[in-house]
Order: sequence, then structure tokens, then C-alpha cells
Amino acid sequence: MQPAYKKNIEAIHPYEPGKPIKEVQREMGLRNIVKLASNENPLGVSPLAMKEMKRVLKDCYLYPEGGCHEVLHALSGELKLPPEQIIFGNGSNEIIELVGRGFLSEGDEVISSESSFLVYPILTQASGGKYVSVPMTPDYRYDLKALAEAITPKTKIIFIANPNNPTGTYVRKRDVERFLTRVPARVVVCFDEAYFDFVDAKDFPDILSLVREGRENVLLFRTFSKAYGLAGLRIGYACSSQKMISYLHKIRQPFNVNMVAQAAALGAIRDKDFRKKTRELTFGGRNFLAQTFKKFGLEFLPSQANFILVNVGRNGREVCKAFLKKGIIVRAMDAYGFDNWIRVTIGLPKQNRLFIKRLVKILGLKS
Repeated sequence: MQPAYKKNIEAIHPYEPGKPIKEVQREMGLRNIVKLASNENPLGVSPLAMKEMKRVLKDCYLYPEGGCHEVLHALSGELKLPPEQIIFGNGSNEIIELVGRGFLSEGDEVISSESSFLVYPILTQASGGKYVSVPMTPDYRYDLKALAEAITPKTKIIFIANPNNPTGTYVRKRDVERFLTRVPARVVVCFDEAYFDFVDAKDFPDILSLVREGRENVLLFRTFSKAYGLAGLRIGYACSSQKMISYLHKIRQPFNVNMVAQAAALGAIRDKDFRKKTRELTFGGRNFLAQTFKKFGLEFLPSQANFILVNVGRNGREVCKAFLKKGIIVRAMDAYGFDNWIRVTIGLPKQNRLFIKRLVKILGLKS
């Protein structure tokens, strides 16, 4: 006799994050490690966020405010959206899970792209649902037409990562508008904008405006992990109709966002200079890497995120191991179907140059 383990959960392949710096230091016996694997902010934490964290540390013996009052109202003013249309989570991942718990039953279907955030199929499988994976377009974008055609009476949720992880590509405004006219109101459409702060494309869709218009079946996810440098604190949020947010609050844990994370997010919202500096650093580094890949004739995908996917022409996992030996952590992409590709986070200028230097040596490149 044994506990009644669910077969759908036993069959899950757990999400594999980028290796932490300390783990690599232990394994490789190296002291100086450059991590370019998890799309973190190379500038670290916003100074105003740090100030706010220190302010609340003395009160950490108390439970946090379950409603995230201060940061909720600050974000409400920033987004020009009523507080009742925003919910915070322990990272935006938690809110993705809330959507799954709120709308998925055994046998229900979830639609997304074949090469997108691995949490979507994991969530679906854990809920006993069926994950419908739609091929991407030839230029590695979500195929919104194909997504709409895949909708069945069993479809409950559609996930669209925009910009997409790991490709860095995005869906255009005109395509989103056409797509939404084909989606039944009963289907929840989730736009995951974790990398929104790194976008400079003129035709990027304004999903927040759709939320303001009252689209009840549209959910928008964003996070403080990337541009705001708060990945270690785990805080993200979602925006939708008041009814949708109220519904998700019913299954949210009462103290899901800790006090320090709330304070840090409050400071980060106020720190416009840090966000501007982060964007400028990202745009500069993204352009440098793209131009360098072109110079060496390497295939890569133009990115609207703080990372770039590049074809290294051989097994990506082996290339990542070679980088580890040189003290640089980058990400293999075989789990996403890109066996010969690696993903590199935009770092500080010196880190980007070091990455290229090591890449040239590992691949034996010649200009």
C-alpha cells in the first residue's frame, strides 16, 4: 500500500531553472562567476527598493498586509487602473497557478505555443488537463490564427507569452485584435508580459488598454523580477476585470506576498531613473550581441526581451557545459525544442564582451 499518487503529476518533468551562482562555485571550484542564464537584472536592485526594504525589516515579526495596500495603490496610480482590477502574487507564476486552479478541471484544454514558457504545460498537466501545443510561425512567433483554430468546447485557457520566452519574439497589435474577435468570451486569454519593460517595438499590443475597456476574459501578467531587479523576492501582479480579480482573490493565500517584497516593489515603482537605466543598458547590450552574431554569421532571433536566442551549430547543452568551465552560466534550450541553441541574458557591457570572447573560443569562430 502507498499514498494515491496521481499519474498525471508523477509524469511531470519539473521545471529546470538556470543554475545558481553558488551551485556553480561549489561544483566547479571557481570564485568569479558571471550568470547570464535567468534573465535577471545585471544592475542589481533599485536603490529606492533597497531603501524601502530596510524600512520594513524591523517589522518582519508581523504578518504582512494581505491586500498589499501601499504597493497596490501606487501601482494603481502608475497603471491608471482601479485597485480592484489588480492582484499581486508570489511572482507572476503564482497568479498563473491561481488561474489554473480557478478554471481547469480534469479533461479541460489549455492552448499555447509549442516553444514557450514551460510552466504552462506543467500547470495543465498538474490540473489533469490537456495541453494543446500549436506550432510557431516560420519567424518563431505565436501563430494566433492557428491558436484560434485550435479552440474547442473543452478549451478553458489560452496562454500567450509576449514577448515570448525563450524566443524573444512578440505578437503584433493588429494580429491580437483580429485574434480576440475569434475567441469565445468563455475562454480566458492570458497575456504574459514578464518582459514588457524591454520592448521598443512600435506595433506591440496595448493589452492594458483592453483591460481598461472591460474585457472580462483578458488577463495581463507582469512581474518585478526582471527590469526591477527583485527576482529573489518573488512578486508579480495581474490585471483584469474587477469580477475576474475578485474571483482569483477567493483562492489566493491570505499572506502570499511577504512584507519585504511589498516594500521593495513600492520603491521600485517610484524609481523611474533605475528603470530608464535598465532599459538603456538592455537596448545597448542587445544591439551589441545582435551585431556581433551577425559579424560571425551566427543565426539568432531578434529579441524584444533582455535575452537573445542564438544557434551555436552544435549541441547547446555541451556548449553550456564548456561555458561553465570558463565561469559563465548560460542556458541550454533543448527543453524547448532548440537542441543547438543557447539563450544568453543581456549583461553589463564587460559581461557581454566576456561572453563573446568565450563564445569565439568555444566555437572556434573566425570573423
